[in-house]
Amino acid sequence: MRTAAVLSGLALAALDPTQAFAAEDPAHPGAEHRPDDNGTDPTRVSRTAQVKYEYLALRDGFTTNTLRLLYTQPLGNGFSAVLKLPVTRVDVFGNNGAGLGDVSVQVGKVFGVTREGGHVVQAEVFFDTAKRPELGAGNSVLKATYVRAFFLQDGAILAPSIVQSVSLLGGDDRPKVNFTTVDLYYVPKMNDPRNLVTFDPNVNYNWKNGNRFASLAVTLGRNIGPSPFGGNQFVLVKPAILVGSDRPNKWGLELTYRVIGF
Repeated sequence: MRTAAVLSGLALAALDPTQAFAAEDPAHPGAEHRPDDNGTDPTRVSRTAQVKYEYLALRDGFTTNTLRLLYTQPLGNGFSAVLKLPVTRVDVFGNNGAGLGDVSVQVGKVFGVTREGGHVVQAEVFFDTAKRPELGAGNSVLKATYVRAFFLQDGAILAPSIVQSVSLLGGDDRPKVNFTTVDLYYVPKMNDPRNLVTFDPNVNYNWKNGNRFASLAVTLGRNIGPSPFGGNQFVLVKPAILVGSDRPNKWGLELTYRVIGF
C-alpha cells in the first residue's frame, strides 16, 4: 500500500506539480483544525487570488487609498511565490491621481509541520517601481519574515512572527529602511466554519530614527460559497488602529475579496 501511494504521488507530480501539492494538502497535520483552507493558517499554501482595498488615515489629515492585486502560486514541497501589485493614491504634494506603487515578489517555505505546529520563512523584495515619490519607498526593500505557528488543542492557531525590512538599492535622496515588527497572530476556532476571525497585535521599531509604535488589526471574514473558477470565495473586512506618538497613521481599513484553491 505504501508503494502504491508513493507511485500515485509521483504520477500526479509528473502530470501537474500544483495538482500534486493540492492533493497532498488534505493530509496537512493541521487539517483537523481547518478542513477547508480559508487563508488563516500560515502553514497552508493554496493557489489564491485577492483584490484588496486599503484606506489609511495618515497624520496631519492626509490619507492614502490603495488597490492591491495579489496572486499566490504553490510551487510544491512547501514552497510558494506571491506577486503583489499596488495602485495607490496619496493626497500630499498636490498629487491626487492614482499611480503604480512598489511592486513586490515574495517567496515562502513551510517546513517542520507536525500536529503541534510548524515554521514559515518568507523573503519579499519590493522593487522601486513607484510612479511618483510619495507612492513608494524610493529604494528597493527586502522584507524577511519568520513565523512559528502553534496548533492549539481547542483548534485555534497562535502564530507569532518577527519581520525585518531593510533597503537594498536606491537613490541617496530618500531615507533608507531598517524596520522591525514583532507580531502576535491569533485565530480562534469558529463554531460556523464559514466564518473567520483573526487578531493581529504588533509592535514596531524604526532603527533609523528611533520611532516606535504599536497596532491592533482584527479581521472578520465569511466564506460566501464556491467560486466560478473553482475553490471558495471569501469577503473580509479588517479595521486597524495604531497607538504611540510615532505612529505613521492613526487608523486604517482594509476590504478584501479572496478566492482560494481554484
